[in-house]
Amino acid sequence: MNILFLGAPGCGKGTQSKILIKEYKIPQISTGDLLREEIKAGSSLGKELQDIMSSGKFVSDELVLSLVSKKITQDECKSGFILDGYPRNISQAESLDALFLEKNISLEYVFLIDVPFETLIKRCTGRLLCNNCDYIGNMDRGEKIDDKCDKCEKGILYQREDDKEETVKNRLNVYQEQTAPIIEFYQSKGILHKMTGGNDPAELSSKIASVLKAGQ
Repeated sequence: MNILFLGAPGCGKGTQSKILIKEYKIPQISTGDLLREEIKAGSSLGKELQDIMSSGKFVSDELVLSLVSKKITQDECKSGFILDGYPRNISQAESLDALFLEKNISLEYVFLIDVPFETLIKRCTGRLLCNNCDYIGNMDRGEKIDDKCDKCEKGILYQREDDKEETVKNRLNVYQEQTAPIIEFYQSKGILHKMTGGNDPAELSSKIASVLKAGQ
């Protein structure tokens, strides 16, 4: 089962991906995670990527495609995978299609999570991550930067550079200009499912599960 999640930054793609990972035992491929791993490694490429991501821009299509190609050919992806937020433009979508054709892979489901931009700005700028586990916190719940993580009790909460307000607004503008047009691309293939996102991940997860079960 090969799945793609589309939607603006902060819409819940990562959250829904994690739910499906547990349900179907298939890995999530987040280009953001792949890039952040390179940044964390402290390489010269990682430092360059840090500058790009901090400004709200995207890295080159060629680099991202090579990272995705390497990932989907690993043994853990033999039973399927979940693409989170990639491709982001028509060029990437067409290149990904060509890659899938070359490797005899079919993309079966594309879920578009639609959330108002005003909600996304508030959600992203308030988001806090743990530097030790996968916990995602939020300032709306009274949590603050540098607080101790309540989940693992070892990590410290921090805000990603690309979650700061100016960067978030820039990312949403870039999304509107570059990513939104590929909705038609996948709609024409008959595999796009538009889902309205909100503040209840479980409700959205239930809708996605219904679509997947109907296709089995």
